[in-house]
Amino acid sequence: MAPEDKIPENVATNVSSGEGDSPSSAQISNPAPTAQTNLDSVSQGKGERSLLLSRAQSFLQSPQISGQDIFSKRRFLREKGLHEAEIDTLLHDAPTSAPLIPPRTYPQPPPSNLPNLLLGLSRIFSWLAGGSAILIFIYYRFFLPRIAQSYMARHSLKNHHLALLRRLTTALSTFKETRAETWSVLPKADPWREISPYSKCSCIDDITSSFGDQEILLDTVPPVTMLRCGLADLSKGEGDEQKPTAEELFRYLEEKAPWLLSSGGLKYEQQLWELLSTCPLFSANPALSPAGGQGSQPPSRWSYTPPLPPDPSPVVKSLSSLKLVLPKDQLSKSSVLQGTLQAISEFTGYISTQVYMPYRSPANGVGIASNLGPIEEQLRREIRALKGLVLNRRSFMPTIPRTSAIAP
Repeated sequence: MAPEDKIPENVATNVSSGEGDSPSSAQISNPAPTAQTNLDSVSQGKGERSLLLSRAQSFLQSPQISGQDIFSKRRFLREKGLHEAEIDTLLHDAPTSAPLIPPRTYPQPPPSNLPNLLLGLSRIFSWLAGGSAILIFIYYRFFLPRIAQSYMARHSLKNHHLALLRRLTTALSTFKETRAETWSVLPKADPWREISPYSKCSCIDDITSSFGDQEILLDTVPPVTMLRCGLADLSKGEGDEQKPTAEELFRYLEEKAPWLLSSGGLKYEQQLWELLSTCPLFSANPALSPAGGQGSQPPSRWSYTPPLPPDPSPVVKSLSSLKLVLPKDQLSKSSVLQGTLQAISEFTGYISTQVYMPYRSPANGVGIASNLGPIEEQLRREIRALKGLVLNRRSFMPTIPRTSAIAP
């Protein structure tokens, strides 16, 4: 029998249990001894038959049996003792089973990609670790020593520069201190000193003639020179009445130099007035009164007082005293052997230049030798003898041991 024709054991057991309770056909066929016994047995048999039919009906309605073949059901019920009419009735009354729905068949899921993913990640990490190790080895083996060496070189160079800068700073500070100490010894600069081209001028015409053919640029002339020459031109005598006033002085300068009336000349004229009123070389008689002075005052007349020669510096004084102490005839006195010493030194220089010169044979040796006099021949022989002595002396000179320089 096929698997679908098999009847479940529990259902078969239920049906068979009902069959066991019912009397067998032999028992039914046996006549009862009494009528009452027959009636009781008939009623009992009907009850058992109805129970068997109800169990067969529930058997057919069970979900395990509803899907079985009808022939299998009929054969099973026939084996349990049911008649054909009862089997037909039970099969007719049994509800028709719905068509079986085939079980759903899901496709088998694909294999998991997790192992491949983990394997790929492990390969990536292994390559990264290996590459990192190789890069670290190359860095520490080749690049790091060079980087450290260059860093140390830069560091030492920087320290050297800093040391040089410190030395320079120290030298500058020492120089400033020394200059401050020796500043008092040096001669002081004269703020009113005139430069050499204009210090020799005695009048305004000398100033204009000093330019020659060039363009006259009075703004390059020192104001002290301009005022001094103007006062020298206007001074007529030794008395104070002969001295010019400031108005007369500037009017005279404007006549001699019309450039003073221009915009640039007005600025230069302002410098002249400031210098005239502040420079100690120019004196006014009577002196200028303050700006807020009261009362009338005669105009001041100006004069120029030449500056006194500056005192010589201590160095100049020392040199002057040394010059006075030295004997005067020692510089001009010549030694008796001065000429001999000069001749010997010149002859020594000539020999030293002729020692290693290459030999040159004369083109016409006989003719040249015949032209030389006895004095020249004697001098030539002496020079050759001295030259030979010098060469022999250098050739057989004992060697002097020299110590080799030891590197620090």
